Amino acid sequence: MKCDKCGFQNEPQANFCSSCGKQFNQAKTPTWIYALLVVLIIATGGVGYGVWEVYQRISQPDSKNITAEATSDDASIEQVVKDITNSIDEKPVDRVTLIRDVQQKVFTVITDYGRGSGFLYAKGGYVVTNAHVVDGEVDVLVRNFNGQEFEAKVIGISESFDIALLHVPDYQNESPLPIESKKSPTGLEVIAFGSPQGFDNTASPGFITGHDRDMEVGRFIYKEIYQVDAQIDKGSSGGALVDATTGKVIGINSLLYTSETSTNFGFSIPLYSMTKYFDEWIQAPMSRDRVLAVAGIYESYDLYEENYDEPSENEIDSVLAGQFVQSFRMYYEQALNESNFSWIADMIIDSAYIELEEYIADISYEGHTFDFLTNDILDVIYENGEYAVNMNETFDFYSASGDYEHFDRYKTYTVVIDQNGAFKISQIKIH
Repeated sequence: MKCDKCGFQNEPQANFCSSCGKQFNQAKTPTWIYALLVVLIIATGGVGYGVWEVYQRISQPDSKNITAEATSDDASIEQVVKDITNSIDEKPVDRVTLIRDVQQKVFTVITDYGRGSGFLYAKGGYVVTNAHVVDGEVDVLVRNFNGQEFEAKVIGISESFDIALLHVPDYQNESPLPIESKKSPTGLEVIAFGSPQGFDNTASPGFITGHDRDMEVGRFIYKEIYQVDAQIDKGSSGGALVDATTGKVIGINSLLYTSETSTNFGFSIPLYSMTKYFDEWIQAPMSRDRVLAVAGIYESYDLYEENYDEPSENEIDSVLAGQFVQSFRMYYEQALNESNFSWIADMIIDSAYIELEEYIADISYEGHTFDFLTNDILDVIYENGEYAVNMNETFDFYSASGDYEHFDRYKTYTVVIDQNGAFKISQIKIH
């Protein structure tokens, strides 16, 4: 580039003259380019602002909804935490808790003539007891676990069955005991609640040892009643027989069998077979006159001193031998599943001892599982000093490898009485 001041020839792109220092004028940027740049800057800024606004609306909800949404979320989180905590803390109800809870809803029933028992059957203050406990009375008292007494009225009593229903207004808002709606199996562990011999609200553990016993005592008919070895005594009548696992009431304790030569055992009316009568009385209570008229058909007698046809000693021992085998089966299941022969060692002798000891040793620690289901006595035959107990037994078997098999077997247990008067199983035969 030639300087127009001094005439010196400079480099084409020089900004100043190398000779005189004059500044050269460069080509000017067209105005439209500046205008375009301004427009682009404004447009970019507008887009950026819009994006920022959208982000703000997404990340920060409208202020009028913030409180409500936060409250809802907090409540949901709190509920989830509670559910998780409850699931962690939830454990099967232990025996102490079960007994304590049931005792709060079992009563001593007090009449002018004696004492019995009862339990809270339905919401509204309805209490079940035996007819023979309140026979001939309408107004009675019930005493709870804490010793408090409340007025009660008989609103239902059967002409044929040993059942009655009381209404206790002071308990109308209390939740009743849970009820079992189906038949319970032989061998089920149970707890009998009542007030035997005046000991209020006693809990006595035991098992259902027999089924489907039918009998008539006085004017009462007892159908398909449970036989139990739990303690039932005078004053227990009308009390609750409870499933020791579920806490549900399965029966109404009603009768006691006793003799000088045998262990006492009792009978309980299956509750599921009588609920229709209780429910009818709740819907349509009997009048005072009707209750007295029905009660008047009963003769005065003491169920526990009724003159039974005295069975022979062998007949008594036959019943007890059957109960012994049923008890053995429960311990045998434990022995198999725990690979521990000691559970049954003192219950068996002779060939039964040898065979079962070897069998349990063979399967020990293999991981198999035995689940015993039913354990029914078919009959007991006495001959030559031995009792042949014929049983029908079912159980499920799960092998360690996951295989499953169901067994339905008929067995005969030979039961003898040793020199100490104890039952022992000497032989087991599978048919």
